[in-house]
Amino acid sequence: MNATRIAIADGITMTKRNTIKLVRVPDLLGSVILTPIMFVLLFAFVFGNMIEIPGVPYREFMLPGVFTQTAIFGAALSGYMLVGDLQKGIIDRLRTLPMSPSAVLIGRTTSDLLTNLISLVMMIGMGLIIGWRVHTPPHKVVFGCLLLLLFAYAMSWVMAVIGL
Repeated sequence: MNATRIAIADGITMTKRNTIKLVRVPDLLGSVILTPIMFVLLFAFVFGNMIEIPGVPYREFMLPGVFTQTAIFGAALSGYMLVGDLQKGIIDRLRTLPMSPSAVLIGRTTSDLLTNLISLVMMIGMGLIIGWRVHTPPHKVVFGCLLLLLFAYAMSWVMAVIGL
């Protein structure tokens, strides 16, 4: 029980480290904020006039796919950042600290979950601006977003394993 509590506390510390790193690196921050907006606009306006879906407006059809695609791309950040930390020797330095060995992975994937949440909020906002409308009750929308975030979290673990 105590070891689990220590692993969670160390994971939260590593999440803070990774989130601060994300804010301080403009490339990463741009990819978290601008890439989802770019995908929504690209698929809505460039491809939207070419594709006909019988009975469903194209924007309502394409946005769930864009949400999923962006979640997978966001999960790839886990592997990329872990490889960068391994090459720079940061993981070796963290191993010398008195912390849980799983904290690095917990912190990395939890930080990516937060970035996926930010991306999802940005995409939903942009989707609403371009005319996407939700026709289901709000609780189903929340459950759908939670399912997407759970999928993104699982993909972050897969990409972290590949990165290691």
